[in-house]
Amino acid sequence: MIPGYATTETLLEVPGHRVRLTRVTDAEALLADIEPVTFAEDERLPYWAELWPSSVALAHYLAKHLNLEGQRVLELGCGLGLISVVAALQGARVLCTDYEEAALAFARRNASGNACRGMRFQLVDWCHPALRRRYDCILASDVIYEARSFGPLVSLLQRYLARGGMAVFAEPGRANTRPFFTLLRQRGFTYRKHTQRVQWEGAHRIAIYTIRHAGAAAHSKSVALTLPSPRGRGD
Repeated sequence: MIPGYATTETLLEVPGHRVRLTRVTDAEALLADIEPVTFAEDERLPYWAELWPSSVALAHYLAKHLNLEGQRVLELGCGLGLISVVAALQGARVLCTDYEEAALAFARRNASGNACRGMRFQLVDWCHPALRRRYDCILASDVIYEARSFGPLVSLLQRYLARGGMAVFAEPGRANTRPFFTLLRQRGFTYRKHTQRVQWEGAHRIAIYTIRHAGAAAHSKSVALTLPSPRGRGD
């Protein structure tokens, strides 16, 4: 139980793992608790409380295509913590971050519930990320939906993604993401797109982008990646 929230348990099957998640029973009910002043400041909504198809798709992708054992991993916008949990179950050393304290409370609960080791938790604002090191892998799902966040996210990748490392972003195919990928190229990154099919409250096709510094080796020593033939480049 997490004080102040009605919760439910969900069991997810991902390749090689069975993940138990504590979730908010009615995420939409949280909208009634938003203070107008808080919303006016940054249009903050409780997106963290939903288990989004992009997160489920990225969890499957990580479990099937990446070997993160022993790697330093950063998750942005962790929400309920599913992605960080899957990375930790692979043996990664994970820093799980979000802009909301409540999200981190649920992520901690889910890390504990899945007997994860090597996980830390930190409140992070993408515009002012107080991080201490570079990471071999940076993970995020459903974070590139607002144009005002594109610049801070790309700047964060420039500053904190290790040379030879890789970022993996999942998003459901929003039309407004094109400027983000244009900015990536302008700032010296390359990327590839893979489509991940997932069943979660319906059938979805989620875009998975693997992002590297331009000129990085195709097969990094930092993150082991096994991919099918890419279905396309760009967005």
